[in-house]
Amino acid sequence: MELQPLDGIRVIDLGQIYAAPYCTMQLAAMGAEVIKIEPPGIGEGLRFAAADPGKTNYAFLMLNANKKSVTLNLKEGRGRAILMKLLERADVMVENYAGGVMESMSLDYEHLRERFPRLIYASAKGYDAASRFARLGAMDTSIQAMCGQISATGYPDREGVKTPATLIDMGTGSHLTSAVLAALLARARSGRGTRVEVAMFDVAVAGMTTVFSSALQDKRIRRTANQHPGVCPSNVYPAADGAVLIFCLSEKHWRTLASMIGRGELADDARFKNHSARLKIADEIDALVAGWTCTHSREELVRALIDHGIPGAPVRTVEEVIADPELSECGILIGSEHRDYGPIKVLDLPYRLSANRSLNRPVRPPHLGEHTEAVLTEIGIDQTELERLRDAGII
Repeated sequence: MELQPLDGIRVIDLGQIYAAPYCTMQLAAMGAEVIKIEPPGIGEGLRFAAADPGKTNYAFLMLNANKKSVTLNLKEGRGRAILMKLLERADVMVENYAGGVMESMSLDYEHLRERFPRLIYASAKGYDAASRFARLGAMDTSIQAMCGQISATGYPDREGVKTPATLIDMGTGSHLTSAVLAALLARARSGRGTRVEVAMFDVAVAGMTTVFSSALQDKRIRRTANQHPGVCPSNVYPAADGAVLIFCLSEKHWRTLASMIGRGELADDARFKNHSARLKIADEIDALVAGWTCTHSREELVRALIDHGIPGAPVRTVEEVIADPELSECGILIGSEHRDYGPIKVLDLPYRLSANRSLNRPVRPPHLGEHTEAVLTEIGIDQTELERLRDAGII
């Protein structure tokens, strides 16, 4: 088997929900041994959340392939003592508890750094530790509200709306992965570990670059629905069998589109001369474009956009995307299995190294506590002690 980038690296995963588990999913796919610590009986927060009775949450399964599950009650001193033993052989610990939780259990970096000088302590938080919001519960949706994303999204005559896509969570997980890899490189030179931390809010601010760049120039931010505040034409247009998005970023794109819709003369009309001018009559232009797109199928429109070099896309349903064979062919969603569902799809890395389509084909996601006995036996806990720990609710 081909050597993977993180073969030999052991990660203790205290992550929950999306951000930290997405980080450790990537580390596992790169070959790291990821030991996921979960509370006995209930598992981490996502495992059974909003699931059908008796079933594991499908989103949990998508994010946790290639990991080992060990149940451990960290609220008890004996549970934390076992975690200390696991950390003796660990390279990385990843956590995304709310501010103050790790400190309350003496599991914060300041308590662990001297005992485990080679450990890379990776944290995903809602806000920077120095922020006045550090102890405010943070979810993707709440960060959307905090960073201004909701206020800038939607139609101008309604309140702002959130997106169901957890892009902030996933961006945080990816940034944390990058930070862990950088810390591993630094440790290879210095011999010492360090703490790395990524705040969801900070990631969200970076994602608001387009909006913030306007606000920093004292431009009023308006909700423009599917129109673009600085590019015209750019909108979702009706097709004979659905809709397409067309994005005329450059003047060449606009001139080409004008010709495609049979209005090539508009390219020389002063009212249409540039984005600034066209934005003043965006609704008029959108009506012209829509009058053309509605007479063609999505497939015809996408083919025309490709042939003429204009950015765009069909507006697809979630069901269409899931059914697209390219997701499997490109290794974005790949097959696995789980006793609750039978065949399932799980996430793989969104990037590739060399010619590999997938760095590490996932095994199935772990059942709760499936690897507890095997992992704890490795650190010297015998069968008798395992039974005592079970009886006490520690594992």
